[in-house]
Amino acid sequence: MDDNAERPKSLKFKEPVIDVAFSPTSDLVASSLITGHVFIHQYSLTGNTRQHRLKPHRKSCRSLCFAGDGLSLYTASKDKSWQSLDITTGAELTRVEEAHDKAINIVKYVNEQIIATGDESGGLKLWDIRQNNKPAFTFKEHVDYISDMVFNSDKRHLLATSGDGCMSIYDVRKSKPFHVSENQDDELLSVAIMRGGKKVIVGETDGVLGIFTYGQFDDVTDRFPGHPQSIDSICKLTEDLCVTGSSDGLLRIVQLFPHKLIGVAGDHKSLPVEKVVLSYDQQWLASCSHDHTVHFWDIGYIFNDGASDEDEDADVNGDEKLDAQAMAIQVSKGIVDDEPEIDIDGLSDGSELRVRGDPESGVDSSDDEVDIVDSDSDSGESDGSDDGDNLTKHIDPVSANAKEEPTDVNDNEEASDSDGWGSWGDSDDEGNDTAAKRRKPKPTKAEKLKAKRAALAELVNPDKKKRASGASFFADL
Repeated sequence: MDDNAERPKSLKFKEPVIDVAFSPTSDLVASSLITGHVFIHQYSLTGNTRQHRLKPHRKSCRSLCFAGDGLSLYTASKDKSWQSLDITTGAELTRVEEAHDKAINIVKYVNEQIIATGDESGGLKLWDIRQNNKPAFTFKEHVDYISDMVFNSDKRHLLATSGDGCMSIYDVRKSKPFHVSENQDDELLSVAIMRGGKKVIVGETDGVLGIFTYGQFDDVTDRFPGHPQSIDSICKLTEDLCVTGSSDGLLRIVQLFPHKLIGVAGDHKSLPVEKVVLSYDQQWLASCSHDHTVHFWDIGYIFNDGASDEDEDADVNGDEKLDAQAMAIQVSKGIVDDEPEIDIDGLSDGSELRVRGDPESGVDSSDDEVDIVDSDSDSGESDGSDDGDNLTKHIDPVSANAKEEPTDVNDNEEASDSDGWGSWGDSDDEGNDTAAKRRKPKPTKAEKLKAKRAALAELVNPDKKKRASGASFFADL
């Protein structure tokens, strides 16, 4: 199947991309470049369309974010300024020069009243949009750059991480910080709120996810090692699942409580990942790296398990991706030591011999072959239409070193006996019923894919009962 139907084409630029952001309401993605340019594209499976090419800053545009209504875009720059742009016209709505004493590292949309900015010296400001964009509060709790921020709307807390190894928490209604954590002896690069607001995870330069219990911000209560290099970006998927962008170029799907490395969502070929974000419809991830490219990665299978048979038939080429994640889960749980000897049709080796080789069965299924489909890479165009390789990787949960496992289309039955999913069909031990001895019809590829998705959900959380029809994938995690 043509890979163009699987994900939007990647956006290729002439200069390095520093940040990327999805619109919260539409199929728009914004990219900021080291030159100070900002590009806004409309993305789709049929092709990407550039909406605006802007040059709002004299120096590099280090950060950008959409407003909650998706109608405006906020940008911040090394030139110490931040501004807002109209998405429809590209016109400048607001501009604040010399907003900080030092270069601004990050801008964060908090709510319809407040914008937060953080600079490279540790300064953080909250701006009141209603008061002609004047700073409402100014904080100086850090001695090194502000690396990331996240807002807890329930408690009205803004959490910020810094290169000085501390995390600060601010009540956006008050002029003093709510709390500042102890130094974690490592730079904190990224932050996300998980588990329904009960946990806060931070990415560190040594590849460890530090886990704070909300309200107990003095020190981490848990640590999850497993990344070989720094965790530069964290994108929340569900309350228990997130995607991390690392300096080794991999986007890893991580499960918390219990902590597991589930699989790999994308790969930038060993180039550091600057940012990874989730689209508003939970269908795509977008990530940027030092390869001058914004890549799109399909993540919809995590959320859209209740798709129709037609939709699933269109996703048959995603089998290898699900196989990779299933194998990683089974190995990490100790279910198998290596790839199990299980046939893709759900028959164990013994039952397969009984069907194919037992003369008493009266059934010859030697023609039952399994098609292995390779994904081709997109061809691209400059300034926003080239795409990267659609790579699927297995991840070793112990060493967290990802490695490619190419599929050999010339493999015979031995290849199909080790896809790592185990038996999903009905048992072939059906007593002495003559009619039951007849072999059931071969499942279609769409049926196999649907069963694999269900098996993956069960592997991730085996204690949960089967979800009702139409429930989202991983909804009960």
